Amino acid sequence: MSEPAPAEEPAADSSSADLGLTAERDRLARLLRETRLQLSMTQARLAALEQSATLELGRTLVRAARHPWPRGAQLPRDLYRMWRSGGASAAPAPAILALASAQLSDLAGGGERMLSALTAPGLTALASARSLPPAPGLVITGVLTARACATLAPDAVVQPLLPHDADVLLESSGADLVLIEAAAVLAGSAWAYAADPAAADRGRRLGRLIATARTLGKPVIFLRNVPPHLAPGLDWVAASCDEVTGQDLGVQLALFNPLGLGDRGTGPLYAAARDQREAPGLRTLLDAVTGPAGPVRVAGEPAWHRLPSLYREHAVFVTATEEQARAQRACGARVIMAEGTPDGVLAAVRDAIPPGQDEVTQTLRDIFATGATPVRLAALARLAGLPGSLITSRQIGVRVDCTGDLAGPGRAQALARAMARQRLRPAEVVLRVDGDEAARRAVVTALAGALPAGTTVTAAGSSPTWPAGSPFTAPWDPRVEYPDTYLLDLACARECTGAHSLDPTLKERPR
Repeated sequence: MSEPAPAEEPAADSSSADLGLTAERDRLARLLRETRLQLSMTQARLAALEQSATLELGRTLVRAARHPWPRGAQLPRDLYRMWRSGGASAAPAPAILALASAQLSDLAGGGERMLSALTAPGLTALASARSLPPAPGLVITGVLTARACATLAPDAVVQPLLPHDADVLLESSGADLVLIEAAAVLAGSAWAYAADPAAADRGRRLGRLIATARTLGKPVIFLRNVPPHLAPGLDWVAASCDEVTGQDLGVQLALFNPLGLGDRGTGPLYAAARDQREAPGLRTLLDAVTGPAGPVRVAGEPAWHRLPSLYREHAVFVTATEEQARAQRACGARVIMAEGTPDGVLAAVRDAIPPGQDEVTQTLRDIFATGATPVRLAALARLAGLPGSLITSRQIGVRVDCTGDLAGPGRAQALARAMARQRLRPAEVVLRVDGDEAARRAVVTALAGALPAGTTVTAAGSSPTWPAGSPFTAPWDPRVEYPDTYLLDLACARECTGAHSLDPTLKERPR
């Protein structure tokens, strides 16, 4: 009987060697990460020291001592200028200096965190060896709330980070953008109280996340989407990030849409809680319309995942914020802004009627073009210096059958003029053309020359497949005269329904 053990020994030795190399590689990777972080923190501490008033005072006195004339004579003026500019230039440099010093002390004492030090060898290699296709589009990670993740998920790959493993997962996430949301530090979230001195460890981890992202070359954007009085102490976060924006994440039409409407309540509703910090004019107006004798009912502050169904259950809303008004209009409701005089708002509430189908369609088109989530993502990508091609959810391709009498350069010119009139320009045009390679090249050249720059034109033969590179394609019949909102309406309907196809004649593929 043969012995199988000797034949298996080389494989076992090879496996042990691979595990040893993987463990050594992971150890060196952790050491490199810590070294990069130490360098980043040292640079931050040096920059904060160079901007400190004590160092600037010492430099001024040294210059005056070395050059009594004219620097000595100008010393009182220089000291007066430093005193005058001290209050105006009170930047968060002391906070950054304290953060960098504390983190350097942590690194000198502890070195590696428990989670990264005890990570099983080969975990990164096993994850990269999986045969999973890369997700297309923009990849976003960072300090995010559950609502922000649900808003961004239909249009980007979202990977929220937690405090205990943020800097470790950041390196393996492959993110294009690191987004830090001010609402994520409020009570109830994983990063709660990160700006509070009582939670210094969480603040250090947030600073460490920002420093790691900077060392990896990933742009960091701070989204200040809550009032400062609700999340104070975030000035050092804004100073540490690459960019700061006060824009919201837009209306996600996959969540807020007029689909599945039932019997709507006719009574007007104020779908928010009353705030004690309301402006006096707004408080007076809301007291008049929502008081005991007012016609508007106050719904309180509902959970964010309940908002779409709540907006679709009522026909008329009164709101004080434009962000909430866009979401309510996207759900097909009539929105009355709480502005002006109480009598004017009461009259508008009394005369309000639910919007018709044409008005809802036009409202959805406007939100799709200016206030939807992909528009905000494109603005964030520009702010971070990323290419707009990463926003793939609106890259629409067009399939055109130019066989038979529809072929030829003359037909291509007419087709290009028809597509140029569309309010949403196609990113790609795929043609099916008869004839040899020369005939297809002539049609492609004629169409590409007439279309706007950036539109890709490809030609296919008589093959039944359409070699489209865009994630979504729409049919186009050259014999039909389409309205200028044809592609826009198809793309808007796809965002509202979450469909996988723009072809109204095709059934949706299973998810």
